[in-house]
Amino acid sequence: MSETLCNVNRVINNDAFVQEVLHRDVPMLSSDWGTKDKDALLHTLGINFFSALARAAGYIGLAEFPIPRAQQWQRKLVRVDSAWFDRANRRPVVLVEFERFSLDTVLEKLTNLYVAAHGFEVAPDLLLLCIWALDGDPVDTKWFDPNRSFTVPGGPMVRRPELSSVMVIQAVFGRQSDALHFVRFRRLA
Repeated sequence: MSETLCNVNRVINNDAFVQEVLHRDVPMLSSDWGTKDKDALLHTLGINFFSALARAAGYIGLAEFPIPRAQQWQRKLVRVDSAWFDRANRRPVVLVEFERFSLDTVLEKLTNLYVAAHGFEVAPDLLLLCIWALDGDPVDTKWFDPNRSFTVPGGPMVRRPELSSVMVIQAVFGRQSDALHFVRFRRLA
């Protein structure tokens, strides 16, 4: 297991750390504030949350990061929701996509992560797909196979780079009245 993967596991499994970052940097996702599920608001808050987690964990955390186009997918522009850069080697070590659970969307986001990873001279250590869903809603992971190839419009099929690991987690959300709030992360794959 890579050092990056160990660090990310430590972050997402430390509920107190996650809640501290949430309350400090994105309080709109906390249970005492909450947010409505309107337009792209929850998505925007979620990607800022991941960038804040990156910074709190010692990385450079950027939101909506545009990826250099990989030669074989010149017509596919990809922006990942969050990119975590290692300060010492100045390269992205984690790419994150944050999305509401639906089968079509998660497959599209996993494809984006794979294409994005090929846009760098050295592939990131970890590709992190975070699916958000309400607590108690079923989140099926039968679709997930880290070695699956995906069709990319305007280019060849894409696979996970050999040196990149893939992690799938759920951001579990609760509901109070008409407002949603982050509860915890749950590892799916």
